[in-house]
Amino acid sequence: MKKIIVASLLLLLLVSCSIPAQPTTTVVTASPTLVMTVTQTPSPAPPTITPSAQPAEEWHGIPIMPGASAGEGDEEGYVFTIQATPAQVQAYYQLELGKLGWQFVSQEQGDSSIVLLFTNNASAMLTISVIAKGNQALVLLTK
Repeated sequence: MKKIIVASLLLLLLVSCSIPAQPTTTVVTASPTLVMTVTQTPSPAPPTITPSAQPAEEWHGIPIMPGASAGEGDEEGYVFTIQATPAQVQAYYQLELGKLGWQFVSQEQGDSSIVLLFTNNASAMLTISVIAKGNQALVLLTK
């Protein structure tokens, strides 16, 4: 599970901080007797992480969004997929965690990702990372 969490965070970092992948073009100019050579090297695609187990209803007292299609977790984190936008995930967790005494602290937003930070009265912190891919979202909960 630690590999899934690390890979999810790496994917989040790649998605939120990278520019769209463009092929790299190398042009070699030649003397009049040689032919010009052009070599293209495509940029590698980021890894895809998809949880495979049936999702839980909650993780350490934190609700898992209804409609989650798969999920996996351990003591350090829980990751699940759902058909939702990052904005829908944010709205759900702000409402549901508010009912449980969690306060929304901040957010960082990229083109297709969002990271939400919550705290509670016991000074615990919860991070929710959301990465959108098409009409699905990969959601990572970490305390």
